[in-house]
Amino acid sequence: MRRTFGLISLIISSLLLGACAAKLPAADEIVAKMEAARASTQDVHATVGIAFTSPDTTGTMVIEGWMQKLPDAADGRPQARVRAEVREASQADMVGTLLVSDGAQFWLYNPAKNTVVTGTAAELRQQAPTSPAGATQMLQDVVQKGLDAVDLKVIGEEQVAGKNTWKVTVTPKPETSSKLNLAGMIAGTMWIDEGMALPLKLNVDASDFGSGTVEVRTIELNVGMSADLFSYTPPAGAKIVQAADLAAQMLPKAATLDEARSSVSFTLREPGYLPAGMAMVEVRVVGTDTVILNYNGGGSSMSLVQSNGDVGGDRTPPAGSNTQQVTVRGQPATLITSEGQGSLLRWEEGGIRTVIAGTLSGNEAVKVAEGLR
Repeated sequence: MRRTFGLISLIISSLLLGACAAKLPAADEIVAKMEAARASTQDVHATVGIAFTSPDTTGTMVIEGWMQKLPDAADGRPQARVRAEVREASQADMVGTLLVSDGAQFWLYNPAKNTVVTGTAAELRQQAPTSPAGATQMLQDVVQKGLDAVDLKVIGEEQVAGKNTWKVTVTPKPETSSKLNLAGMIAGTMWIDEGMALPLKLNVDASDFGSGTVEVRTIELNVGMSADLFSYTPPAGAKIVQAADLAAQMLPKAATLDEARSSVSFTLREPGYLPAGMAMVEVRVVGTDTVILNYNGGGSSMSLVQSNGDVGGDRTPPAGSNTQQVTVRGQPATLITSEGQGSLLRWEEGGIRTVIAGTLSGNEAVKVAEGLR
């Protein structure tokens, strides 16, 4: 749930058929075909490949999934039963992870940790796309909802998995983007099967949620599925974790410095130097591994993040920024500066990842880092 994608190029080579294809359909024609396909699709069995990157992790997954449509909710939201199993993953401990949702409740089982996260179907939608739950939910939302909440522009035809597809750019409508669970998306590209009028591939590039690709490898429609496929009983001895409790733990909580020090297992460092006029205005604790110290004043602001968890990894800098490899406190560090936007400095020291980011200059960020004590 606490994931932030970085921006990368995920260009997948494919055969462009535009030179010899018939006239492309208009976007509204494709939407109409997709809506018809959605209405006639009662269940889907598919194998889906996922590629993602984030400051926390980068990797791939292959998920086999089953989805069975249910009657829409009272508020009109599409509902479905879902089962998804991780068949392959670049992270070995993800293999065998199982997601089951009966439409009202979900269970997410990690055999490597013998842990089951459970909660309501509404809480399932809060999962990040890098998780099996989130990736499955994203694809489910697109398949079920069609493109009611986005604008399309047809840019060509290509082949995906040996099938002819329409290639379209996807831009969410501001008033409805949240309904597709794609808030913060800058741009997207979708490849829609010309025969089935269903999306076979979705590429999302977002400033806050980063980049990822979801691509269908095999798909079967309306094969008939038993409700038993979507029931689940946790294994004996498995640790049961409520999704709401887990989400609450991952939210930054206001704290005092003393509370922050006692909440983490490492020694919390504080600045010995601050830019003129700047003072600490807030302390936030995230779970049991991250502390955020926020500073403001003197016309600038800054956040100092320290963690022994997965935070502060590589992130593709924004366009027009300057990236330098520097040395901080005797450690290799990355300094990203952008005119008019400030700077970001990150490094690892003694197993602790540290990030200094804000509207201060790169030189000032380095001075703050060198003065930590």
